[in-house]
Amino acid sequence: MRKLHAVYIGAFFFFYALSYLPNFNIFNEATFIGFFPQPLIWVLLLNALNTVIIFIVYKKFFKPFAERAEREFEAYEEGEENK
Repeated sequence: MRKLHAVYIGAFFFFYALSYLPNFNIFNEATFIGFFPQPLIWVLLLNALNTVIIFIVYKKFFKPFAERAEREFEAYEEGEENK
């Protein structure tokens, strides 16, 4: 589970770093893809991919963690009320 989490987070930061390539004149040509310039398409595509990765990470890792923490907190509160 931790390896999978590390792979997802690593992929996120890798694609995030790739979105800065047009700032270094890589994928920064004045060609148009449809109505948009190539750098804009590149950044939008990578941002869409990162959005999907973050939703996967949230559903698989952070949501179950928050639910477990909430159950433990409720159990702790119930224990405090009984004292």
